[in-house]
Amino acid sequence: MSERGPTLETDASTVVDATSSSPLEETKEEEILPLRAEVVVFDNWCKGCGLCVAFCPRGVLEMNGGGTVTVAAPERCTACHWCETHCPDFAIVVRRVDEALSRRRGS
Repeated sequence: MSERGPTLETDASTVVDATSSSPLEETKEEEILPLRAEVVVFDNWCKGCGLCVAFCPRGVLEMNGGGTVTVAAPERCTACHWCETHCPDFAIVVRRVDEALSRRRGS
């Protein structure tokens, strides 16, 4: 018997420690990578439902005091587009940084 906490076996026969605190803590190395995406939230369209905040896999978004969403940690965004595709108000746009830069330059 090992002294580690409970484990979970996945389909790929990989053992994962089920007591680890959070995926964000495990990926601290990724946080020092350059910005990968530009996230824009249109405050006038956002009704503050919180779907994007609740389901963002990297904790990029949070609710602000005004009842709408704000981009709290843009450096964590991996451009998965979950928030953009699930926003019922179409209030979020996610662009990969290389796409956003080329649009600004007019390329």
